[in-house]
Amino acid sequence: MVKKVKNLAQSFRYAIRGIVHCVKNERNMRIHIVVAAYVLIFSVFYNFSATQYLILLLTIGMVFFAETVNTAIEALVDLETQSYDSLARIAKDVAAGAVLICAVFAVVVGIILFFKPAVIAQIFSFLIHNILYGVLFLLSLPASAFFIFGLPSGIKFLKK
Repeated sequence: MVKKVKNLAQSFRYAIRGIVHCVKNERNMRIHIVVAAYVLIFSVFYNFSATQYLILLLTIGMVFFAETVNTAIEALVDLETQSYDSLARIAKDVAAGAVLICAVFAVVVGIILFFKPAVIAQIFSFLIHNILYGVLFLLSLPASAFFIFGLPSGIKFLKK
């Protein structure tokens, strides 16, 4: 029983290491994380039902899932071939296409759920009239840009 628990713990460690690899090495994953964070933060201004939140969370999860699978496929293709290969290109392109499909549908879900001009105006009003939150939001923008575009890939998050 102890060995099974240890194996389960090790499985979680490997999974987390894979997710961290995606965050460290895939700019698009960092974009998805930032967008998801803003979406979840601003969702508090909307009167979403449990079903709408479920749709939102499933959509975010779908994009994260597609990006991690795409990264795994790219790594496998790179492992298998060091030179140009048309089948390798197809595998990478199709995997990237799957991410694009998920991201486009996520945008559609976002538009359906979030494009409410009255609520958007309420958010702007809140940020303008609550200086602390407005400043924090403005400071989050360059921090998000740094996370997306400036995060050095040499950072050691977890030991191998």
